[in-house]
Amino acid sequence: MSDVKSGRKVSRAAEPVTALWLAALVPALVLGGLTGAGAFVVGRDEGVSALFGAGLALVALTFTTMLHSQLRMTEPWLGMGLAFMTYSLVIGLMWAAFLLLDETAWLVGPAAAAGLGAGLVGWIGGHMRGALKLRQPLYDDRDARD
Repeated sequence: MSDVKSGRKVSRAAEPVTALWLAALVPALVLGGLTGAGAFVVGRDEGVSALFGAGLALVALTFTTMLHSQLRMTEPWLGMGLAFMTYSLVIGLMWAAFLLLDETAWLVGPAAAAGLGAGLVGWIGGHMRGALKLRQPLYDDRDARD
């Protein structure tokens, strides 16, 4: 199929990025929330720190998902390079956030790390489950898909 105005081939496939984002967001919110609730049993600062860590993971991973949705139809080598740079940028921004908040009295490092880890594990699990449900042909010829 081709776009009449530009003569360029356009994919008519459904947008998988939003489906994957929703599939990953829900378990990440649940695991991050449960970790935060469990940390509130220990103390208020621990609970807030765990929720902060989970929120930081969700913001970072949503940011990368938005960038990847813009790169979805680029050449594979360019998309992989930009995805690597995106993840590197997010890791750097998370490192900077923890450095800036290092001297705060309310942030408890182990609790924030637990929240971040819970959000990340939930995101990865939901993303894998969503990707399996999409059943997208990844290795066929791009022209044959269009």
